[in-house]
Amino acid sequence: MATLLDALDAAVNHHMAGRTDAAERHYRLILGVEPTQPDALHLLGVLRAQTGAPVLAVAAITWSLRVRPAAVQPWAHLGAALRATERLDEAEAALRRALALDPAAADALDALGATLHGLARYPLARAWLTRADALRPNHAETLLNLGTVLRDQRRFAEAERCFDRVLAAQPSNMTAHLARAVGRLVTGDLRAGWDGFEHRWRRFSTPPWAGEPLDGATILLHMEQGFGDAMQFVRYAPLVERAGGRVVIEASPALFRLFQASFDPSIQVLVRGPEPPPHDRHCPLMSLPRAFATDLSSIPATIPYLAPERGDRNRWRDQLATGPEGLRVGLVWAGNPRHRNDRNRSLPVKHLRPLLAIPGVRFFNLQAGDGREGLSALAPDPVEDPMERARDFADTGAILANLDLLISVDTAIVHLAGAMGVPAWLLLPYAPDWRWLLDRADSPWYPSLRLFRQPRPGDWATTLGTVAAVLKAMARQATLGQAADPA
Repeated sequence: MATLLDALDAAVNHHMAGRTDAAERHYRLILGVEPTQPDALHLLGVLRAQTGAPVLAVAAITWSLRVRPAAVQPWAHLGAALRATERLDEAEAALRRALALDPAAADALDALGATLHGLARYPLARAWLTRADALRPNHAETLLNLGTVLRDQRRFAEAERCFDRVLAAQPSNMTAHLARAVGRLVTGDLRAGWDGFEHRWRRFSTPPWAGEPLDGATILLHMEQGFGDAMQFVRYAPLVERAGGRVVIEASPALFRLFQASFDPSIQVLVRGPEPPPHDRHCPLMSLPRAFATDLSSIPATIPYLAPERGDRNRWRDQLATGPEGLRVGLVWAGNPRHRNDRNRSLPVKHLRPLLAIPGVRFFNLQAGDGREGLSALAPDPVEDPMERARDFADTGAILANLDLLISVDTAIVHLAGAMGVPAWLLLPYAPDWRWLLDRADSPWYPSLRLFRQPRPGDWATTLGTVAAVLKAMARQATLGQAADPA
């Protein structure tokens, strides 16, 4: 027994010192001797959660609770691991079990508040996080979670005070800087928001560019966020060239052909590789608004600034030419499931049913990834799926160029439509991404967009009901126009 306890002490010491490999070896050694040792199972689960393996963490902690079901911390840690795997309903149940055993378990209070936030149950989330804050004032994670909930409730001054409390104790806390920046951006205070966003990670050692004259230097503009962000901010590339630089854009393979077709040959577009190309200065695409001191009155919105090649547009025009008459409308209902806010920004495909019943509309399934087949099961008529043949965003852009309208949740294709000037209706959750601002139906970034917002958290039914009514009127008007056309 003493040997087993010594091994557990050694494992915990390695764990606390950050020596994760050694800690795991010791936990496994213990479990090799006693497979149901609850502390080793629990702490191995915690270690796995900390090293980015939440699914394995859930398995280990669940096993420890079968051995010792009344232990508070394992229930709290199980809830946190379930939350990391997006099993939010199960996470809530585990965390409530922890709090039933110990109502003052601060970790469980904090994790329950964050879980309820993920479920868009904002008032309850704030209540639990307020309790956690009272139990352990100035705890950074609790304040960050509380501030984020307050921000999504549009209590911006209170949210900023939470982030300021974190930064008062930890001036270099990147998460707090970014969280505060998001609040400033979504309320339209863009310049202050850009400054906060500069606390992002960067991967180049060359001097960053902040807007000064380039005097012929080669500047590398590079992606470090998602596809949509790259398409939104690559609009600045010609402005960088006018600042006197030789511009090189480093893009992902999915964006390469689109970017190459969209800019003059003087702007070089390269596929991102393991090492950056030779350059003198660099600037992440998302830092370009700060370099140009962009505010709401100075957003460069010359549209289109992205355009697929004419040959691609014509090829897709020919492929989409056959079929019934009617408005050509593309549908997208889900983004990348790995996105941190995908649960709220994406919607169940069943909510599109009111649209599919509208006469005079020819729908196209532009959903990428898994789950595309769900739309056909709802539709009374066949829905075409050109994305099966799309290779990259250049093809997607060529498809959009041949449609009348895109209806989509907040994902990359909306940025493509906006950058091309294609009419698009954007379906937004109650707490939107910062770039869409608040309480407006238009976007200063993309004049061709119309924004349809949830009136309350989680209420897609009302939003889609409004969209269906507007689309029905649009289709009727198009039908009347065709009937009046003597041709």
